[in-house]
Amino acid sequence: MGEIANVIRAIFVKDLLTELRARQLLPVQICLGILIAWIFRVAAGASADMSVTAGAVLFVAILFSGILASDKSFAVEQENDCISALLLAPVDAGDIYIAKLLVNTVILCIFEIVAVPAALVLFDVSIGGRRLEMITILLLGNIGISGVGTLLGCLVHRVKAAGSLLSILVMAVLMPMMIPAVGALTAVFGPASGQAAGAGMFGAAGDFGSAVGYMAAFDAIFVTVCWLLFGLVAGE
Repeated sequence: MGEIANVIRAIFVKDLLTELRARQLLPVQICLGILIAWIFRVAAGASADMSVTAGAVLFVAILFSGILASDKSFAVEQENDCISALLLAPVDAGDIYIAKLLVNTVILCIFEIVAVPAALVLFDVSIGGRRLEMITILLLGNIGISGVGTLLGCLVHRVKAAGSLLSILVMAVLMPMMIPAVGALTAVFGPASGQAAGAGMFGAAGDFGSAVGYMAAFDAIFVTVCWLLFGLVAGE
């Protein structure tokens, strides 16, 4: 168990330091996230239900940032064919997947440190005393996006149109999580009762507790499946 932890930690530190030193991904993520929020804020005007709009826009910004992180996760390994060397190392492919997933999750968390306050200011909404609920939603969303994105990023990283294909595949697979995620964010931004009025189709996710339950179940199932399939996908 200790050896597995050392392998995961080594790959995690390598990837995270590479990104922090190069600073190629986070600035793009932050600018893209704020731009998405600003465009939707202008389009929404003053009459829209800002709790619903803010929740949807924030999740869209996080989703696109997660796709960028997943695409970059294996693009950086293409230099000098580093991915082949990594796979030939005496480590389990599942450990590589977990390390990459953790890196992408941490990068999304760093992005959200800027994106969430920006959304609160632009849409003039407040989470009140529901910080723990917000952190729970964001963490579950980050794990789901990173879990699926890491596997699919490895699958398409040699394709010419990798970025476009990755976006389509990730959004298709994540569809079952999108509705409860936006519903939960709407509940946090909305009334303290836990269910924002006018949530529309996102109300199908039920109350906050049910939405979080759906997200947790999605993460558990898809991260496990992706972990089991990663060795096969990486070998191809």
